[in-house]
Amino acid sequence: MLMEKILYQTDEFKLKPSGWYKTIPPKKDGGTEFEIMLSGPIAFTDRFIDPATRKEKVFLSDLNNIELVEKASILTALQLPSLIEYGFTINEKHIRDLGFVLQQMRSTTPLSTIYSGVGMLHTLLGPLISLDQPYFSNEITNSTSIICDNKYDLIPKGNLSEWLQMYKEEVHGNLSLELDVLFGVSSLVTAFLKYHNNVEFSGTIFSFTGQSSTGKSTAAMLAASVAGNPTKGTENLFRSWNATRNALEGYLSGNYGVPIVLDELSAATFHDTTGLLYSFAEGQGRQRANINGDVKTPKN
Repeated sequence: MLMEKILYQTDEFKLKPSGWYKTIPPKKDGGTEFEIMLSGPIAFTDRFIDPATRKEKVFLSDLNNIELVEKASILTALQLPSLIEYGFTINEKHIRDLGFVLQQMRSTTPLSTIYSGVGMLHTLLGPLISLDQPYFSNEITNSTSIICDNKYDLIPKGNLSEWLQMYKEEVHGNLSLELDVLFGVSSLVTAFLKYHNNVEFSGTIFSFTGQSSTGKSTAAMLAASVAGNPTKGTENLFRSWNATRNALEGYLSGNYGVPIVLDELSAATFHDTTGLLYSFAEGQGRQRANINGDVKTPKN
């Protein structure tokens, strides 16, 4: 019988590719020790302090295709069984042992720093670009200690060669469509220049006007497609003006270089669209006071 590789070990507990095991010593002289299985494989890939709640969260993996982000309180005997519904295997007879060894493993996992937002981000270690994944500058030598929290759907649905072929066949030679693509790319370029103090403004606004059904929305989707999913959706880059001012500010907050499309200005439910556009251009939301009368930090 082949011996399994031990991935992690502390005291009488071992993590193997097949799961967590506890070694039980012999009950009498001359007896043999044996192992009991506590669970399938459960490991930590990262952990961080949630800046909103100041509570720790952890990344849990089954070493295969399951990865969850959960509060650290998931490691208690009361909450651990809830992992079963996500596909983890747990021996509930030994739930306290499992919770104990997982907390030991957590303590050996380095605590990462989380940064919220997309585009060109400032960190204590240097600049980085957060898109579908973080892209680190040469100044950041320890990239494993950084996690980026991204609220948009920026995961590529195709590949670059297919997009370039589409550009060659459908866009190249059409000045208006070429300009659309330039608008989309300029979002991140502007943020990069702003970071290096080469421009004063934090972003640009482009307005597409024309008769109904002349392709304005499609052209805007083309501009957004350089960064992520350009179709309408809760996490996509194509949204409607049919929302409150606070909702629109919230959707754009933490965006430092990803193009966003707001379609159908006539659908806006508030009257001060000019004021909102000024806020967008300045890169800062409207100032508000808290219940004590103190000014809240505005959204950027």
